[in-house]
Formats: sequence, structure tokens, C-alpha cells
Amino acid sequence: MANRDVTENTPLLGSSLNLARPESIFKGRRLACAAILLAESLERMAFYGVTSNLVLFLNSSPFYWEATLASQAPLVFMGVTYLVSPFGGWLADACLGKFWTIACSLVLYLAGMLLFPFVANDKSRVGLCGQEMAFPVQPVECFNMNGTLPPNVTCLPRSPYCGTIVYSGLVLVALGVGAVKSNITPFGADQVKDRGPEATRRFFNWFYWCINLGAIFSLGGIAYIQQNVNFWVGYIIPAVCLGISLLVFLLGRTVFINKPADGSAFTDMFKIVGSACCGGPSEPHLLRPKPSLLDGAKVTYGGRFPEEKVEEVKALMKILPVFLALIPYWTVYFQMQTTYYLQSLHLSIPGTEANATDIHPVRVISDSWPESRQIPTENDE
Repeated sequence: MANRDVTENTPLLGSSLNLARPESIFKGRRLACAAILLAESLERMAFYGVTSNLVLFLNSSPFYWEATLASQAPLVFMGVTYLVSPFGGWLADACLGKFWTIACSLVLYLAGMLLFPFVANDKSRVGLCGQEMAFPVQPVECFNMNGTLPPNVTCLPRSPYCGTIVYSGLVLVALGVGAVKSNITPFGADQVKDRGPEATRRFFNWFYWCINLGAIFSLGGIAYIQQNVNFWVGYIIPAVCLGISLLVFLLGRTVFINKPADGSAFTDMFKIVGSACCGGPSEPHLLRPKPSLLDGAKVTYGGRFPEEKVEEVKALMKILPVFLALIPYWTVYFQMQTTYYLQSLHLSIPGTEANATDIHPVRVISDSWPESRQIPTENDE
């Protein structure tokens, strides 16, 4: 410092330290990460755009599905979604790889999603489903909500209008969602895993932020449009979002890290469990007491699998009770998208007009039918 002219404007640390800005841990991976985050956010918008108001869509005009049928549709949809997820993971690990599994699933997803705007539009719906079915004339006892039906009275059920098309779309969407759900998270981890735990942590912070942002925009914006504008526009928006998500994901292929399929842990797990339960050592001298049933699949006990693989399966078996304990929670959670909606439709709020759904369509027709045109009964004669 003695050889330099030091003034009050001289930096305290000086330029001689030559401090360089640290290199970003995402250098070279920003485009891949951004493509996954954008695709996932748009996919979540599409997903909640379908499920959020599905009960209202099916329980209102022109479908008028019974409350039980309208609530069953999203429950079947969610059930198929979660049942397909393990198969989607196996398909990626054992056959197609994560990229192509996600891409094919998004195509399937989009095919099912495109059915909903057509079902919501009056002209295209008639072409797909035919004319709306009339309600069967019911005996007056069928509208008695407080008592039981007499044994000689039969209430004719009305089959769900456009049910085949609606369920076809839901199943296609569920198959796509399940496979995407099981692969998009590990595929994102593949892009940053070699950059260390800090890169993985930061990526998944943004990943779950994008999921929540997609849900917020969908539940706050798309759901509002469906309820206050119309369902046709409200279903076009999710379909467009999913189409953009598929396009972004396909364009990101050039920057993604694509790992080939190298075998599934599910395949090994079933082989190990089968070997432990049904197999046995080929040599009699290897017959000896085992600490647990699965240890019979180890090489040291006459099995065919290394100890590391068997220990992984044993660790998975210990976690299973935790997942089983979550079943009651999810059973209650999914009532928010079904039973809660139906209950809110029948709330009686003082000072407001009665909800249109509180009145059965057959009642409306019979009450508004002119007396001169009513069919006389035996008592009238």
C-alpha cells in the first residue's frame, strides 16, 4: 500500500484482491431447468382446471347428473391417476426412459383434455353424445326426502348424459397425469443431480413454487371463468396450457440430460419377494435359520440377489405402513372437491334466493305445466 496513492476514494479491499464472482451452480443447465419448471406449472394449471369444478359441471345444466354420480367421477379420476403412477415409473425405468414416457403421457393427456371443450359446447356435444335425455316421470314418493319408499314404488334412475365421453376423457387424462406425476420429479433431479445437493435443493424450491403458482392461477382464474362465464371457455384455457406445456417440453429435448432406461426397482422388488416366498436354496447345506423372510433371497442364504438389493427392499417394506396410514387423510381430503361442493349447493342463506340446484328439474317441469294439459288421474275422474 505504501507505493500507492491512497485517498478517501480508494476501496478498502482494493482491486488487487481481484475477487471474481462465483460461478452459478446452474451454469449450462438453466434452459433445461426453466423448460421443466414452465412445463410443470402449465400442466398443473391444466390439471386443476379440469378437477376443480368437475362436480359442478356434471351436476348442472345440461347434464344434471345425480349428486352421487357427479361426485364419483372425480374420485374415479383421482383413483386411476394414483394407481397408474407406479406403472408410469416402471415404464420409464424399464422401457422408454423418462423423457419419452413424459412426452407420450402428455400427448395422451392432451387428447383427453381436448374432449372437454367439445363436451362443454352445445353443438359439438350433440354430435358426440346426442340429444339431452328427458327425465323419467317419477312418482311423488320419490321426492319425499324424509321417509322411506313404499315397497310398491319404484324410482326410475336416469342414466348419466354423455357419460361415455366424459369418462373416456377422464381416463385419458388420468393415464397421462399418472405417468407425468411419477416421472417429472426424478427427471428434474437428473438435470441438477451432478451439481451437488445445493443445486438439487434450490431446483426443487423453484419446482414446488411453480406447482403452487399453477394451482393458484387455475383455482383463482380458470375456476372463476368456469363458474361466471361458461365452461366452454373455462376448458379451452387448460387445453391450451397443456398444449404449450407439451411444446415446451419437446423443445427442451436438445438441452435435457436424458438417461436411458436401465431397469426398474419394482421389477427387482417383485423378484426378490417372489424368491424369498417361493424359492429356496438349491444346495441343502445352505438351509439355515434366516433373520427375516426376505433374507432368504440373499446370496449368503442360498438366494440369487446381492445383500444390497435385498436390504433396499426391506427398507421399502418398513416405509409401507407410513403410506397406508395416509389413506384416511386422503379419503377426507378429496371430499373437498366432491361432497363439499354438493353440500354448498344446498345451503340455505337467509336473504338470498334459493339455489337453482335445490329444485329438481322434474319438479320444475311439473309445477310449471299448465293444469289444462296435465294428465288426469283416477282420482280426478
